[in-house]
Amino acid sequence: MNLRNIFLFILVILLPGPLSLQAQSSKFTLSGTVIDAKTGETIPYVTILVKELSLWTTSDVDGNFILKDIAGGEYTLEAKCLGFEEYSVRIIIRQNISKYQLKLQAQSLALDEVTVTATDARKMNSTSNISKTALEHLQAANIQDAMQLLPGSLTKNPQLTSVAKVTIRDISGTNSAISLGTSIIVDGAKISNDANMQMVSGGNPASSSTSGTGVDARQIPVDNIESIEVIRGVASAEYGDLNSGAVIVKTKAGKAPWEARFKTDPHLKQASLSKGFALGPNKGFLNFDADYAKALSDIRTPSRSYGRGTLQIGYSNIFNTKGRAVSFNAKLNGSITMDKVKKDPDQSLDELTKSEDNKIGLNFFGNWMVKKPWLTSLEYSASGSYGRQYNRNKEWHSAVKLPNTNAKEPGEHLGVLLPYEYFSDLRIEGIPIYAQAKLTANVTGKYGKIYNNFMLGAEWTTKGNRGDGKTFDSHYPPAQNLRPRPFKDIPFIHEYTGFAEDKVILPFSEEISFQFSAGVRLTNIATKAADYDITVDPRFNAKLTLIDRNYNREGIQYLSVRGGWGILTKMPTLAHLYPDPVYSDHISFNYNDDANNYNLTVITTDVQKTENPNLKLPSSRNMEIGLDLKAFGITGNFTYFKEKLTHAFTWESTARPSNYRQYNYDPMMGRPEYTNGEVTIGGTPVGYQTINTFLGYRLPGNGMTINKWGIEYNLDFGKINPLQTSVIIDGAYFNQKEHNDVLQTGYVSDMVDGKPYPYMGIYAGGNGSSNGTKMQRLNTNIRLITHIPQLRLIVTLSGQCVWMDKNQVFNKYRGINMVYMQDDDGNYVFGDPGKDMKYLKCVNPVAYMDTYGMVHLFTDKEANDPLFQKMILKNRASTFAENDPSPYFMLNMRLTKEIGNYASLSFYANNFTNARPKRYLKANGMDVRMNSGIFFGAEISLKF
Repeated sequence: MNLRNIFLFILVILLPGPLSLQAQSSKFTLSGTVIDAKTGETIPYVTILVKELSLWTTSDVDGNFILKDIAGGEYTLEAKCLGFEEYSVRIIIRQNISKYQLKLQAQSLALDEVTVTATDARKMNSTSNISKTALEHLQAANIQDAMQLLPGSLTKNPQLTSVAKVTIRDISGTNSAISLGTSIIVDGAKISNDANMQMVSGGNPASSSTSGTGVDARQIPVDNIESIEVIRGVASAEYGDLNSGAVIVKTKAGKAPWEARFKTDPHLKQASLSKGFALGPNKGFLNFDADYAKALSDIRTPSRSYGRGTLQIGYSNIFNTKGRAVSFNAKLNGSITMDKVKKDPDQSLDELTKSEDNKIGLNFFGNWMVKKPWLTSLEYSASGSYGRQYNRNKEWHSAVKLPNTNAKEPGEHLGVLLPYEYFSDLRIEGIPIYAQAKLTANVTGKYGKIYNNFMLGAEWTTKGNRGDGKTFDSHYPPAQNLRPRPFKDIPFIHEYTGFAEDKVILPFSEEISFQFSAGVRLTNIATKAADYDITVDPRFNAKLTLIDRNYNREGIQYLSVRGGWGILTKMPTLAHLYPDPVYSDHISFNYNDDANNYNLTVITTDVQKTENPNLKLPSSRNMEIGLDLKAFGITGNFTYFKEKLTHAFTWESTARPSNYRQYNYDPMMGRPEYTNGEVTIGGTPVGYQTINTFLGYRLPGNGMTINKWGIEYNLDFGKINPLQTSVIIDGAYFNQKEHNDVLQTGYVSDMVDGKPYPYMGIYAGGNGSSNGTKMQRLNTNIRLITHIPQLRLIVTLSGQCVWMDKNQVFNKYRGINMVYMQDDDGNYVFGDPGKDMKYLKCVNPVAYMDTYGMVHLFTDKEANDPLFQKMILKNRASTFAENDPSPYFMLNMRLTKEIGNYASLSFYANNFTNARPKRYLKANGMDVRMNSGIFFGAEISLKF
């Protein structure tokens, strides 16, 4: 998009803004009191919001509140307070209103209505809300567990001994590109993993590291979370650095009793403690939250363990409540995590693999009600974090004396012989540093019949790493071709962003209205390794409400259609912009005389930088169309979405010619020496031959494209009163295609006439059997939620039905199928490789490189030449068959029981019938058990 188009687009976005300067209609005042619906006592420090105008205030120490300068009209009045159910009601203001009572209900299973599932937020985009009550009923161990409440997700057992990635609308649930593009925001601060450099080499993450692949959700506990908002659709222009969606987390703030929670399952023991202190009238609140978790992969042989400790201290207050109120929040948080693996507990060797990820962070955020005609409010946030990531791999080596060098410059170097046996001790220390600041101006008002909310903001982000990096004793290296590397020399990445968005609500009648938002996000990236153009992310969302009859208890109460389209761009990570250089060591000469304690080793080192100056930013074009309705007691939400992610970050194999000298030597020639840059005997060069080979390496690229589309649905049939049971059905059809046909190299490890194979194959997407995957899944979750308020008991029985779960790999290049079939005699066989189960499946390279660096097309001539046939990839007959298992099902149960006001007990059992049917997977050629095994856990909560 050129600058002219950018300017015109911004001009269109900004045009509604001047409406805010025009005269508004008559202004009124709303005042009243917030009380406890059960006890009648007043509730202080409740936040009250007029949603359409972004006007807010807070109740004083006596529970009284006042909202001024409200233009006449119909609004949504909301109230929030820790420990109480959120309050929302439609209110018509055409005159001053006083003595208005807001009745809040304390959170309890004794209430008539309790929600323990994700609910639709009724916004212009697809957004799900997950409450604290739902999280407690789910008994989640981290925020990844909460994602199973979204439409289309499957049940997942809590697991802390393996990396937890958060993805949205992803069949596998582990796709690294989708995880990297999912934004997680906690209390206004984006949780970033972009400065994580914990890699061993060439895109290979260290143990338990998520470097370059998104946030490890295990680090975020849920016991201190008040609510989670998941944006599945096109996010507002306010949110950036994402491709897939956003998970917005709000932690507890406000007065709360001491609460201790204890959670257990076959692998996990977890405890948390929290308290919200009221510091006195107008002095605010202090919140304390601590969490400890210990998980074992198998309690019988605890070779793998994970430990987590977190602490958060928060302060919140609202100043100048009688005038232009200012909310202020500060959160100081810290976490310590350790992932530890002992390779064999029964072995006496002291081998060890462990990783630590410790962090301390501080963030401030709030809102200032300016209440000027040209500025309604200012939202602000600033945050920073300092971490220490540490990986250690202590490993025993037992082999012949291997030549080794730690040279970092290309050329011949004298090497050393490693001991026959030794421990290597690889340590990787990263110190990721993040800082961000954001300021958003809002201008809201009602102008005639039109409600307008204009937003203009700026954001700054920086990220870097000041760790010592990879270190090890060069006399005891963990592997050949590996070198130490400090991270503190890597430049920071700075991002400067401006965004604007205008939202208009146009009521046509009491029932019909139209909402539209248009926004744009512009980001400039400054760092040494790349010179990116300004990214432009336009976003649009719209919603047409055709029927809105909240007063009507029968017939059609609500009907709306909505849609959205937008471009979402992911910012770069340090691991992709500043990868390690590659070192390739070849033994040119090796002489060892143990009897006389003399050896001579000459190693030729080749060095290749792996930065990619042409690295693009991953960009996703997302669109969706939705239908929301409520009729005859049934609430339904249906969404069709289509997303295309291009230029996703990958690690791509490539190569170039490399050569080294191999010295000619016969032991009868005498004792060798290395003088004047060559091997000699008695001052006479021994001679050599030049070995031509290749230097293979991986560099960051953008080869992956992911196409997704699907239909999500949710139906709430309401409560069957005689049974006190609600019926909710949700699910989705997902269709996902991942493809990488960028040309990559693959080397044949073979010798020809005593020399390395002289050609390097060039394949579409790499030298694997496939370069793409097609997946489809259709599932339904049927939830029967029985809630008995008199017993303060809620039980959820859910049936998970997977009707379709297809997957199939393929290999295509520029739309052409690269797979063909051969019989046992090497003859071509015509047919469909995806359906045939008899013949060998073959893939030819697209081209090949010789040792001079010349690239040649791979033709039929090469395919029939035995020397070149070594580069042909051959796979078993079933490799490209479609896996299409028949439907499979499982039953889950969750129970929560409150015991008075001071204790609650929860229990869950996943797949409690242990339904694990066998399904034959054609591509795998074997029967596989579907569903995870029976799994259960319990939790107790005590308040005092």
